[in-house]
Amino acid sequence: MLKRIIGRTEIVDLPSIPWNQVPCRIDTGAYRSSMHCDDIHLNENPDGSQTLVVTFQGEDSHSEKHFSRFSETSVKSSNGIAETRYLVALPVRIFGTDFITEFTLTNRTEMKFPVLLGRTFLRHGFIVDVRKTNQSFKTTSA
Repeated sequence: MLKRIIGRTEIVDLPSIPWNQVPCRIDTGAYRSSMHCDDIHLNENPDGSQTLVVTFQGEDSHSEKHFSRFSETSVKSSNGIAETRYLVALPVRIFGTDFITEFTLTNRTEMKFPVLLGRTFLRHGFIVDVRKTNQSFKTTSA
């Protein structure tokens, strides 16, 4: 398997939202990836099932996405506090290739980066060089 080198920060696309040129932080200490969203709520369907409705607000985009496939998971933050978050799978486009990645959904307004990519994403064959930044963006925009 070809391993690609990425930096401590990257610029990725989330084509299914659509949200392009999203700045993200690579976090080898985080198990799962996480993404910012403004509103999360459940809608009851006529058949009794539920749909997760999520509002994403990028710098130049605003979209609402409905998920029929989702789960809940407990996430422990770096300060040791656990919270329950919804978990969804979305494609992340980096180096021109889409990788399906699970994201926990949360409000990351206070964070510098709206997206954090953790170890489950890195298992797709990435090596992190913390001396570098935006390797995928430099490659695709060259």
